[in-house]
Amino acid sequence: MPRAPRIQFAGAIYHVMNRGDHLEAIFKDETDRKTWLRTLGETCSSAGWVVHGFVLMENHYHLLVETSRATLVKGMQYLNSAYTQRYNVRHELRGHLFQGRYKALLVDGEEKGYFLAVSDYIHLNPVRAGQVREAAKLWGDRWSSAGWLAGRRKGRPEWLRWERVYGELGLRNWGRRSRREYMEYLARRVEETLREGRRGAQQRWGKIRRGWCHGSEEFVARMRGRLDEMSGGERDEESWAGEAVAEKEEVLARRELAGGLRRLGKRKVGELARWEKQLMGHWLRRRTSVGVKWVARELKYGNVSGLRSGMSRVGRRLGEERRLNKGWGKLNGTSFSSKMP
Repeated sequence: MPRAPRIQFAGAIYHVMNRGDHLEAIFKDETDRKTWLRTLGETCSSAGWVVHGFVLMENHYHLLVETSRATLVKGMQYLNSAYTQRYNVRHELRGHLFQGRYKALLVDGEEKGYFLAVSDYIHLNPVRAGQVREAAKLWGDRWSSAGWLAGRRKGRPEWLRWERVYGELGLRNWGRRSRREYMEYLARRVEETLREGRRGAQQRWGKIRRGWCHGSEEFVARMRGRLDEMSGGERDEESWAGEAVAEKEEVLARRELAGGLRRLGKRKVGELARWEKQLMGHWLRRRTSVGVKWVARELKYGNVSGLRSGMSRVGRRLGEERRLNKGWGKLNGTSFSSKMP
């Protein structure tokens, strides 16, 4: 299925985020988190990445990564697939772990301020989630890069770099004074985040949460130019804004839905049985980034939470129920045994 292309080039910086399917946990314990970090290290080695920041939450992760080569897609394929395989083996599960397509926000690393804003957004995630109420807790969080970048934790991985973050603040070395200044800076940001509350945070971070590119007008124009080159034609000025990207995914999802109905031998959604709607919803969510509410509306399901639960059951039972396997094979144009979900 055609999708909005990923812009890849040497030296590109991305804010990458991925969530668990149906917002379910992707880390059940400390061992899972260690496995993810180990897998990230392998990805950095093979894909030529360096990491400037990360945080692991229960059902999602954030990553600020720079690619020395055009390897975002290759690296993310390995990171997500290898971790999913290791997670499933350990917990005796199978199927996909992450929902839809990962989000990758292009970040301007040249014009001052944009890179630092994304770094702060990542490190303050536990504060916005209500898990951290004081900066000192960030330094002790083993599943965030904040403590390592502040010099409060030993054993910083080779792939985690401090230079860009410090450079944004005018800090030129890894000395004690620089580390203290970074700690004081991040402590102020924690206090600001607590004071502004949820509504203020939404206003402050809206462009990072919903956008496709975060940078100066010149940087955004250059990235639009790259997209034009990749697509072979000019695009509307706002065609790649966050809302437009969502609309594009919905257009693509409708095409997929129409094709899926044909493969199942149906003319319209109303002819689908309840379990077929759940199967179709699971299939659409695997192939697009549209939300469950959108899927429920298009499938005329009515109960969003009921569809979410049904889709989750489908994911667990594929490979066990014959009718699900047969339907899945039809949707994918292959036998179930050669196309595991």
